[in-house]
Amino acid sequence: MELVDLIREDYYIINADETLSKLFPLIEKLGKDKAHAILVEENGKILGVVREKDLVRGRALKNPHETKVRSLLVRTGAIPFEELSAEKVARRFIEDATPFVLVKLREKSGVIYINDFIRFIRDYFEKIKVREVMNEDFLAVRRFDTVAKALSLMKKMGTDRVVVVDEHGKTIGVLTGKDVIDRVIAPRKRARMGDFSGEKDKALSIMVESVMSSPPICVKPMDSVAEVVDLMAENRISSVVVERDGIPEGLVMKRDILEYFLKLQEKKELAIQFVLQNVEMNEFDRKAILEDVEKFMRKFSDFLGNTNVYVYLKKQRVHYRNLPLITAKVKVWSDRGIFIATGESWGIEFAFHVALEKLEREVQKEKELSEERKLEKVVYEFFE
Repeated sequence: MELVDLIREDYYIINADETLSKLFPLIEKLGKDKAHAILVEENGKILGVVREKDLVRGRALKNPHETKVRSLLVRTGAIPFEELSAEKVARRFIEDATPFVLVKLREKSGVIYINDFIRFIRDYFEKIKVREVMNEDFLAVRRFDTVAKALSLMKKMGTDRVVVVDEHGKTIGVLTGKDVIDRVIAPRKRARMGDFSGEKDKALSIMVESVMSSPPICVKPMDSVAEVVDLMAENRISSVVVERDGIPEGLVMKRDILEYFLKLQEKKELAIQFVLQNVEMNEFDRKAILEDVEKFMRKFSDFLGNTNVYVYLKKQRVHYRNLPLITAKVKVWSDRGIFIATGESWGIEFAFHVALEKLEREVQKEKELSEERKLEKVVYEFFE
């Protein structure tokens, strides 16, 4: 199969000024039909897309008869057909954080769905082990913790899912933000009209065990990533838990697979990818971040080797002196492994600095440990 064979035209188009209530009939179809891309247009021009998770969240948390579709709009880039490549598609998936990528055809649009693309690049991962791709920086909660606690941890760490463990620390489920909306918030809103705030607080006090997805799909560190791709397609899931003897050791998400794919394509030069959520980054901020990353790499490039850097920025709803609270996460794929650090502060630049300083400490610590191991090896060899 060629990459162009993945382009499909089964999507929905809606005007940006329509209300969310116009999208209600689509919600049921999204779980049944193969097509689930919703494109948003204005004056005949595609502005971006609405993601399914935002649509479900909007239905549960907003007044659908008054809220415009443009409030859920995610502005995305489109790849011109003549510039189509697997590398550009993977980068677009990561940067837009959408389950489909737009392709600009001659007189219309096409879409490439992430599940189709993951299967398309599957063969690259036949000999790649899960331990090389998995994300060890995951969150875990206990079965009797409240949904409110789980959501608070997700927000603090900038993620949308947690692993649920029992009293022995063994994996029993996974809880996502979408699970909470689908199974807690939306049903209660449908059952109760009017003031929902007190009811919402009460709903979030229930235990995660009653809301989580279970049993979880689990894999082992030495399994092939190609097998993970098959499991994701077969079970229609976006992540798997990596465990050893029932104890969770990490997660593999579709985004991790895409990031590793780009790492395979870009061997020699430093690659920096930005993923923005509700954030508009100006050239000054972008330039400052690039300079800081390059400075970081000058310091650690010899130790890290081939490197890919991902900068995730998410704007929270809190402001201080006109500066938004920003959660920044820096993820480094390197020959030495994966390093991740998260920081939070007012404004993009300050939040990024907090995360980068944490990252430097992590890399420096690993570098010192590596040097200690080398010294120990030399000493042992000397006395053999």
